[in-house]
Amino acid sequence: MSIIPTIDDKEAVKIAKTYLKQYHDYSLIAKRLSFMNAEYITTKDKSTHSMALYELKERENIVSKVKQHDLTSGMIVEYRFINSYSVIQTLEQLQQQGMKISERTLHNKQHEALLLMYSLIPDKDTKLIK
Repeated sequence: MSIIPTIDDKEAVKIAKTYLKQYHDYSLIAKRLSFMNAEYITTKDKSTHSMALYELKERENIVSKVKQHDLTSGMIVEYRFINSYSVIQTLEQLQQQGMKISERTLHNKQHEALLLMYSLIPDKDTKLIK
């Protein structure tokens, strides 16, 4: 399957990486409410919390879609960007799963997965419906 983004590959990969790296920011925002005193929680805090939970779930769903397309690529993206593993740690995790790949193959599969991720990132025009 060929994925041709509307922009060049480098820019698409950069956007996908940024999108995935925001996972940690939203994770901190979501955890913040659990550490606050219940009497000081405002409606703004609750809406920010629910938005952060939505963003976390959205990123997890996109990673699962990549896993459905190519399990190895999906696992690489999850380990590298969601779990913040280094290349060596990612290779070790993949070996534990029975997938022996080289570092070069890891980079190629990561690039392919990030291009796929770019195509799955929702537009800013996407509306939430409850």
